[in-house]
Amino acid sequence: MKIKKVEAIAISIPLRAAVSDAVRRITHRDHLIVRITTEDGIVGEGFTLGYDGSKAMVAMVDQIFRPMLEGANALHSEGLWNEMYRQSIQAGRRGAALRTISAIDIALWDLRGKAAGMPVMHLLGVHSTHLRCYATGGYYREGQTPDELVKEMAGYVEQGFSAIKLKVGKLAASEDARRLRFIRKDLGDGVEILLDANGGWPDSNTAISALKRFEDYRPYWIEEPVRADNVAAMARIAEALDWPVATGELESTRWAFADLLERKAADILQPDVTVVGGVGEWLKVAHMAAAFDVPIAPHYNWDFHTQLVATIPNGLFIEYFVRGSDVKVFDEILENPIYPVDGYIEPRTEPGFGLVLRPEKIEQYRIG
Repeated sequence: MKIKKVEAIAISIPLRAAVSDAVRRITHRDHLIVRITTEDGIVGEGFTLGYDGSKAMVAMVDQIFRPMLEGANALHSEGLWNEMYRQSIQAGRRGAALRTISAIDIALWDLRGKAAGMPVMHLLGVHSTHLRCYATGGYYREGQTPDELVKEMAGYVEQGFSAIKLKVGKLAASEDARRLRFIRKDLGDGVEILLDANGGWPDSNTAISALKRFEDYRPYWIEEPVRADNVAAMARIAEALDWPVATGELESTRWAFADLLERKAADILQPDVTVVGGVGEWLKVAHMAAAFDVPIAPHYNWDFHTQLVATIPNGLFIEYFVRGSDVKVFDEILENPIYPVDGYIEPRTEPGFGLVLRPEKIEQYRIG
């Protein structure tokens, strides 16, 4: 099954209103879309979040990856991954290069599923299709009052979610504790509250001090308490807490996750298939974690992660952004978004990953 054509498209979707986490203000969502067509007309598609590097990622496809992909066998995804990784190693090893490889690998798996006439999860072997979600929200919004924050989070619970995620780390620890206190008081003890600092605390001592303030409100986990690069600090935090540290959304390749496990820097791993290197690398990470009974709760991108988590025994959560929260907006360009019911979501059953993109929306948001 030879690859005839590889196309890369950069898009930028504006948010209706800016939001902030601990380290950045977000006004738009950029993505790279990769489309791979075989000689017999089968089309596979993948995407990754690109931030402001989407156009650079298009250039990587054009200049580095297309020459080695076109004419190759689309079923040889492991061999192609290895070649792409080696040939781009001086262009990145991580970051934009690995995100680009991720989108290509996802497209190859989407193509494989379509060629076989079955969803990706059936190619891999299903463990469970009834997948628990948590609703991500609680971003810092200009002018938002505590009452409005509580109303936002309570709205997710009213929609059936029994777990929600709140941003922390931007404000003083006392103020973040106040936000958490209001939410816990309103929602009671029956809802899990996950915390995400996006690497906002500068060191382990600052993070531990802040996190100790939060313990009275029974948080479920702390995600990325310090910069992802500082694995030693993450390990100190994990040792100091009686509740889990989760991390991994910015990590690429199996080797980075092996380091997290070896150094006991995380209790829960969060590989993102669009960042880690694609489907093959995501599965290697998930299976490695299973050998240590470490749960997997992937970051973002439920369109792909529902298919993958359905195949592993150590899946914990699917992250979900409620439509209308105006934070994750990729559903804008999908004909067939999928939605949770009562806090659970099920994978699509169409071949491949089952996404149907809207060409007119791609053109509307296309850049470059």
